[in-house]
Amino acid sequence: MPTSRPADPGHNYIALLNEIVTILGATKLGFYPFLTRSGTDIAPYGVGQDAPVGTSSDEAGAVALESEFDPLPLNGINAYYFDSSTNNHINCGDDADFSHGNGTVDTAFSLGAWIMPTEALGTARTILAKYGSTANLEEYDFRFDTSGNLVLELHNATPSTSEIGTGASDVIVPFAWNFVVATYDGTEATPGVHLYRNASDTLASGATTETGAYVAMEDTASGFLIGARDATGTPAQEFEGYMALPFVTGKELTAAEVSQLYDLGRRLIGLK
Repeated sequence: MPTSRPADPGHNYIALLNEIVTILGATKLGFYPFLTRSGTDIAPYGVGQDAPVGTSSDEAGAVALESEFDPLPLNGINAYYFDSSTNNHINCGDDADFSHGNGTVDTAFSLGAWIMPTEALGTARTILAKYGSTANLEEYDFRFDTSGNLVLELHNATPSTSEIGTGASDVIVPFAWNFVVATYDGTEATPGVHLYRNASDTLASGATTETGAYVAMEDTASGFLIGARDATGTPAQEFEGYMALPFVTGKELTAAEVSQLYDLGRRLIGLK
């Protein structure tokens, strides 16, 4: 599998993580920098953080990181390998911090991660989602499609309607690190969605495609999953490859903030 350069013993990764937290803000923050290499608990990070601990999982439930996720040490953090054939994902459960709509109005949010897909394009893969495809549990799904375009789906569960933003100007590159971010301004009547790859906006227009009469996302019982969508028993669109530094936050990140996160992440990944 592709690797990164060895960690620099003098690298102050805690200071860089703290800079990331400052940019992400303290509103509905869920930031998981993958600091552990064993066990099942994936702790969130950041002052004022109240998102729940995640659990490394497959279709049967909790699994040890060291047995299935093959953690890759970087500069003070780790990248985890998500194997779609064994349904690997991280289940952070249902929490108010992960929902950004109440069925009537939406609120702004952003989510993102560093990803290195280890397969050719051709399969839709979820990066981060709070989305169960049964029992009206859909909220949002951040993924890339079969062509490698970034996609953010905002879903109004009852009735089933949606707004979907799809990037077009820059696609995912397999076997290389990609910094991917989706932002939403929370204006459900005229949604503004932006999708970034390596700090370049692939949906500069902010336009989405509406299916049905979308009103707003609902606060459902669906769990927030890293590397898949749906429930632990039936994970779908499982990611294939390495992932690091995933986050969700209750603010619309600006292009300048995405650029800052890209620069900080490159230093943590070992690309700079």
